[in-house]
Amino acid sequence: MGLVRILLPLPRAAARWAPEKGGPLLGAALSYCATPSWAGLPPPSPARRLAWAEEAITAYATTPDTEGLTRAMALRAHALLLLGRYEEAYAAAGEVAGGRRAEALGAGQVVGGRGVQVSGADEVATVRGARVPGADEVAPVRGARVPGADEVVGGLGAQVPGADEVASVRGVRVPGAEEVVGGLGAQAREVAEEVTAVRGVQACGPSEEPAAVRARGGVDEVVAGRGAQAGAGVGGLAEVAGGVSPAVVAFVGDVRAQALAGVGRGEEAVAVARASVAAYRRLPAPDRRDRALGSLPGALRTYGMLLAEVGRHEESVAVYEECAALLAAMSLRELAHVELVRPQVLAELVGVLRVLGRYGDALGVGPEAREALRGPLAWTVPEIVLPLRVRLLVDLARCHTATGDPAEARACAAAAVTEARKPHGTTELTSALSCLADVLAELGQTDKESIIRRELAELRDT
Repeated sequence: MGLVRILLPLPRAAARWAPEKGGPLLGAALSYCATPSWAGLPPPSPARRLAWAEEAITAYATTPDTEGLTRAMALRAHALLLLGRYEEAYAAAGEVAGGRRAEALGAGQVVGGRGVQVSGADEVATVRGARVPGADEVAPVRGARVPGADEVVGGLGAQVPGADEVASVRGVRVPGAEEVVGGLGAQAREVAEEVTAVRGVQACGPSEEPAAVRARGGVDEVVAGRGAQAGAGVGGLAEVAGGVSPAVVAFVGDVRAQALAGVGRGEEAVAVARASVAAYRRLPAPDRRDRALGSLPGALRTYGMLLAEVGRHEESVAVYEECAALLAAMSLRELAHVELVRPQVLAELVGVLRVLGRYGDALGVGPEAREALRGPLAWTVPEIVLPLRVRLLVDLARCHTATGDPAEARACAAAAVTEARKPHGTTELTSALSCLADVLAELGQTDKESIIRRELAELRDT
């Protein structure tokens, strides 16, 4: 990345003199600089990432490279998220729609559509007004009829037979779980059912009710024609026609979930995070460029964290444990791209287990979590590692207190205060001092406890 940064003046000059060829070259170089780097390398600041991503968008805007444009837009949304500008990050992620600034605000994956609106659990698609009974659907196809598993749409002559669905409307072919809409250039990947709507033509799998757009795990997936908008309800992933790679779609879903959590929309964030995990599961083996755009362990970590935030702790533990097992099975080369995820998952798992009262399990994970937070990561990203280490030590101290080991609890609490006094750990100093004061009270060391509580009171007053 450093060499690319040094050589940026060359593609910038090329973009000025020959925009048709220099523009994509400059956009690719800037996107490379803005892409999340290997965890072992010091990352650029979020502000610099944002500047590079916005310059890349400008470079791609005058070129036909839609995939490059959407990737740059996704990187811009991620940089805004890192800056804590959650509303802007959510809006920017919604713009990642095939290089166009279309937005999906509703429940699931939307591909195109003319006036299609998805609202809550009952979807209503209104293009030409034909009504198809079933899941309170309105399917807009010039009198379309969907009889059973083999749907025959009379309005435009499309037939969709069984699981390997082929719709012959304007060159539309739907093979298995991957729909490719040739006439309108849309592609969507579904979890367990196929729903295809081209100008309102809907195709359901053999196990589905006629014309029903089904919700899997709270995420309704819809494939429509052009310009679709999914309305009220749970925010989903946008996958709109025109060159959006599945890896970008999954990455944007993770960004949207974290942005929603940042603005206090926790339940919606959980549903979007679940959709992002499902999108990552469907991805083929990623290439080198896609590996830098998030990963399944990262999406699982986001999902587990959000489940804990909304109080669904048992589910959160299950997700964290799945993620930890996945990380344990990775090679060193694979871990290089997700190295930061492992300590986050282990430390946060300890916290959720403590909340559930599973103190023994939490203490069992503790040594591995402490080891994961040592080493190069503490030097390259101290602003992330130090607060995480303080929270882990506080959780372990509370667990030792609950299991009747006050001496070990004091050692952990004192270590937490020491770490919290370092520059990047000060955000957790209040929590660490409070924990140490409680442990000293348990030990009957009232003099030392009063000193800590006085410092704590002064810190809260400032």
